[in-house]
Amino acid sequence: MIHCRICSTPFDPETLPDDPDVQAGIVLAQERFDDVGLICGICLASRGRLAMMYDPECRR
Repeated sequence: MIHCRICSTPFDPETLPDDPDVQAGIVLAQERFDDVGLICGICLASRGRLAMMYDPECRR
């Protein structure tokens, strides 16, 4: 178990949900923030959802 870098909640990085929001958050964690494996599923989903709604680079 690791503690999320954003919210400090303990989570297992191997058991993240397979939701589109989480997947978008994982892509951002890999390509933009370099914190893959350090962010919980809830925070990844929030990051992914916000990027899909407001980031012009994600809306291509």
